[in-house]
Amino acid sequence: MTDFNSSFQANDGYGDEGGDSTAQVSRADKPRILLMGLRRSGKSSIRKVVFHKMSPNETLFLEANTTTSKDDISNSTFVEFQIWDFPGQLDVFDPTFDSTAIFRQCEALVYVVDAQDDYVDALTKLYATLKLAYRVNPAIHFEVFIHKVDGLSDEHKIDTTRDIHQRVSEELEHAGLDDIHVSYYLTSIYDHSIFEAFSKVVQKLIRQLGTLESLLNFLNSSSGIDKSFLFDIVSKIYIATDSSPVDMQSYELCSDMIDVVIDVSCIYGSKDDSGMSNAYDTKSCSVIRLNNGTVLYLREVNKCLALVCLSRQGHFEKQGLVDYNVNCFKQAIHELFEVRKKTIANRR
Repeated sequence: MTDFNSSFQANDGYGDEGGDSTAQVSRADKPRILLMGLRRSGKSSIRKVVFHKMSPNETLFLEANTTTSKDDISNSTFVEFQIWDFPGQLDVFDPTFDSTAIFRQCEALVYVVDAQDDYVDALTKLYATLKLAYRVNPAIHFEVFIHKVDGLSDEHKIDTTRDIHQRVSEELEHAGLDDIHVSYYLTSIYDHSIFEAFSKVVQKLIRQLGTLESLLNFLNSSSGIDKSFLFDIVSKIYIATDSSPVDMQSYELCSDMIDVVIDVSCIYGSKDDSGMSNAYDTKSCSVIRLNNGTVLYLREVNKCLALVCLSRQGHFEKQGLVDYNVNCFKQAIHELFEVRKKTIANRR
């Protein structure tokens, strides 16, 4: 397919999907994701590639963080959170680090471990961070990205994951904190694994995830669709999928389809009054038929969300029925948006 970096930039794309300010959560109320790890572990590269559309090769020239970098992500009503990227030299026990205030408002803590380096020091810092964060806020989702695995063999990946998991589990059990649940992901900025991992992290912050999954399941069963994803087209993380297991190859196909549609639309699509290309709008729709009998189907849901589905050729003969069911799905999503808007407004 195409390179990860689509022509769609849109000022990093961080805006609401409908222009209604009531849909936006105040900055202080947004879920917070903390990125932590040692220097040169790849934290800033992850943030730049996933949320700023930087080419992986360009991250080689990034300087190490010396201060905390904060990103406000507001792609749509369902994708609203903050990313705090802490410098590697940070000591969570430093008196100037207000651990209570920071961890209390945190919903997910992502700790990045460089799998190509000696990770003993990284795990020592991870233990201390987990213990402190859990005591402040037991509801935090703890995520460990075993990063830079692109240079490792499959056997080395398995051994590294097993070793890190065992070390962390033993340390937490020894500290009497064996009830802490830690999720582990093998990641690299040079393939889709980092997007897939961040998708899993962000989904844990979405209160309506169960409803979205149910809607996708109903769409699949009524339309003969084998797999469906609801993508945030700016970051290309999927905020929801149906209840069937995610196959990495299927996810990669659907993710790359977004690039194909937007890149082609930039070249051949209509232009607005200012001469800018409308790469993605309410009429965005595409069907790609592969030579193995698989059909890829993309439909716009709103300004920042796209539905991407996989089906077999025989199940896609009645496209009119699929289009009708997708329109019903879009209407249900918009009604869900309205419920969320009212919930947010009632908090104020």
